[in-house]
Amino acid sequence: MASVLIGFGAVMSFLGAAYLQDVRLLAEAPAAFWAFICGQPLADAMIPPLILIAGTASAVTASALLLRPASRLRAAVASVVVLGTLAAAGSGYLFGAANRAAVQTPQAIAYLTPPRPMPDFALTNGDGGITRLSDLRGKTVMLFFGYTHCPDICPLALSEMRKVKAALGKDAEQVAFVFVSVDGTRDTPEALRRYVRIFDPDFIGLTGPESQVRLIALEYGAHFRSNRVGSSMTYTVDHTADTFVIDAQGRWRFAYGMNAPTEAVVREVRKVIRGA
Repeated sequence: MASVLIGFGAVMSFLGAAYLQDVRLLAEAPAAFWAFICGQPLADAMIPPLILIAGTASAVTASALLLRPASRLRAAVASVVVLGTLAAAGSGYLFGAANRAAVQTPQAIAYLTPPRPMPDFALTNGDGGITRLSDLRGKTVMLFFGYTHCPDICPLALSEMRKVKAALGKDAEQVAFVFVSVDGTRDTPEALRRYVRIFDPDFIGLTGPESQVRLIALEYGAHFRSNRVGSSMTYTVDHTADTFVIDAQGRWRFAYGMNAPTEAVVREVRKVIRGA
């Protein structure tokens, strides 16, 4: 019994100390267990203390078992258990620190220096007419490539655009929010118009032949690939999840990913609007 508690205590002490350094993967097991037992998720801040408490309690219990009956040898072994637990916690802390240093968070916003003038393009808008990038000259353009049947990324990206628009306030009048479909087969102008208006009636939806959209996307380093099999109309499309920001002069200024904080995007868009 003491051996089991010693092993458990050492492992839990290592994991708890490692998680103090924000090693997120170590949170999944205890958080899932807690949710199963209590019926609600466990806050991240509570995970390290609980793990360390479990490890310490196991070590103390093991030491108490080893001290019965008391003797110098048993006392020495108990001391080794406590020191070993502390060593495991220290190793876990150092492991977590090394892991955090090695795994860098991807850059949320990527800037183009100098800004890159972008070629014009023409695609079909939701009313069946033609919209060119040059038609939006004089406004900052936020451009995203996606499709209306997208189950996750596209709704999130458009919801983020809506948040940015709301946060910009009156400055949003100087911004065009554009959604370019990478699925021209299903995304007719009418379907695209209905889709973007779910998020905001001012959002612009554009569609066109796949070959044409692909060339436009490549100018921004964006890619997409249809997973369609045969003639089936039920399929997904893998695509780049970045949003591209173009200034009033038609120059690509920066791109941001799904992990970019809204306040940071709003701040940078305001700079572009003001010509900074």
